[in-house]
Amino acid sequence: MSDEEQPPGTKPARAMGKEITMNALQEWGEEVEDGAVYGVTLRRVRTESPSGDLLTVASSPGYVHYKTCKVRSLRAGTLEKLVENLLVEYQGSDPGYVPTFLSTYRAFTSPEKVLELLLDRRLEKPGDKEPATPGSPIPDTPCVQRVVRGVLQTWLERHPQDFRDSPQCLQIISSYLSQDSRENPSQLLRLVRSLEDETDQDSSPKDWTSITRPSEGDCDTSGNTTCLLSYPPQDVAEQLTLIDVDLFQKLQSCHCLGSIWSQRDKKEHRHVAPSVRATVAQFNAVTACVTASVLSDIQMKPQMRAKVLEKWISIAQYCRFLRNFSSLRAILSALQSNSIYRLKRTWAAVSRDNLNIFHKLSAIFSDENNHEISREILTKDEIPLRRTNSARNEPRPLQRSASQVRSTRPAQGTVPYLGTFLTDLVMLDTALPDNVEGGLINFEKRRKEYEVLAKIQKLQLTCRHYVLTPKPDILQAFYTHRQLTEDQSYRISRTIEPPADSCPNSPRIRRKLTKRFSSLLLGSAMKSSVQR
Repeated sequence: MSDEEQPPGTKPARAMGKEITMNALQEWGEEVEDGAVYGVTLRRVRTESPSGDLLTVASSPGYVHYKTCKVRSLRAGTLEKLVENLLVEYQGSDPGYVPTFLSTYRAFTSPEKVLELLLDRRLEKPGDKEPATPGSPIPDTPCVQRVVRGVLQTWLERHPQDFRDSPQCLQIISSYLSQDSRENPSQLLRLVRSLEDETDQDSSPKDWTSITRPSEGDCDTSGNTTCLLSYPPQDVAEQLTLIDVDLFQKLQSCHCLGSIWSQRDKKEHRHVAPSVRATVAQFNAVTACVTASVLSDIQMKPQMRAKVLEKWISIAQYCRFLRNFSSLRAILSALQSNSIYRLKRTWAAVSRDNLNIFHKLSAIFSDENNHEISREILTKDEIPLRRTNSARNEPRPLQRSASQVRSTRPAQGTVPYLGTFLTDLVMLDTALPDNVEGGLINFEKRRKEYEVLAKIQKLQLTCRHYVLTPKPDILQAFYTHRQLTEDQSYRISRTIEPPADSCPNSPRIRRKLTKRFSSLLLGSAMKSSVQR
């Protein structure tokens, strides 16, 4: 019987096997317990047809059965509750809890305090066999002990720098494991021993200058200006990428947290976030190198100075091919700085093709729609261009393993411009409170911060695909390059080209794009960007 033939007031029959669309998740509300606030969500889970059901036929494809599960996630709590929840949610219903806590806890406590709370369990009670439910006391049962070891192993594997910075924590874990005779935690012990044996040099970013820096008497900084640019642009870009990859892989994501990074200007925190400071220092070194190479020779003709600009544009293009957005942004920041941007006659001598490349590269870092273009590029898994006889500017392919060569889409590493993530995290820290009503730690804030940190950690993993060989002569030329202060650069620029009418052929770049990464070291500059 068709729909038109059905009796009035009845609905068309649902097709056999067709499911009714319903939301799988539904926010239910909050549950408040002593020292904790939980968010409650109802989750619909598909199940098999219940046995013995007289109203349905289990084998019938026309019926789909669901059950509703109540899921709780910790939104805020005391430090004790947050640590206890590590044991509850390890392989539990909230898989993001453990990585979020381990990535962000440095913003509100120390590794020593977390270990103290994690290992200070109550004595075993007779009959306790299973892990506790959220909010209940956690006894020291064999099951809980296995979970504790699992949390410790995850912590050691994913955040080893926490224990390099606090070696006493390794001693605490070793003492704890030596007293545990119920199970042989050999793998966990090996992790502890390997971290104990590591030297500071192995765990810190590699100092490339240690293998390339000549003695002070042999340094002729005035000659290094042309020395660096005498190498092929691709080779220079690869060496800059080599340094950036090493720094980015050793970056501690927790150092990027706004509550940590924003404290760097205080006198007592002058040594905070060293892994981020190292990245900032390298960015500024690249910017200073570009600026000095363009301005150092006052007698240089505009046509020759334009060749220097074109050489750096070519290096920037290779950085783009290598997906090294850190050095790419540094080079563009120098070319867009006041000292170089104002050289109208020099820019007028730059070829149209190079100007087009310069504009396209600059568009990557446009601040429109919250840097939408650069954020989108970071998520793309791009295939490097291959060298052809008709494309001399394309880079030679990076070395890859046999499994990567067989892949239809070869994996490629990415070094991001860290300033975008730092700004996001500082804005989150400014917008969201650390504590909520009752003095409870606001863990919802940490979840939002972890969404940013997870992107950094994912990009760090891609850097394993880089295979680059150090070239000491290029590294030496870079590290011994002449440096100019901003005031020196501007005075030299005005000497090269005194203030005059603008040239129609000079590049037109949005002034907001000329901000240097060094501004991130200035608290006032960052605060102004957050307020906007």
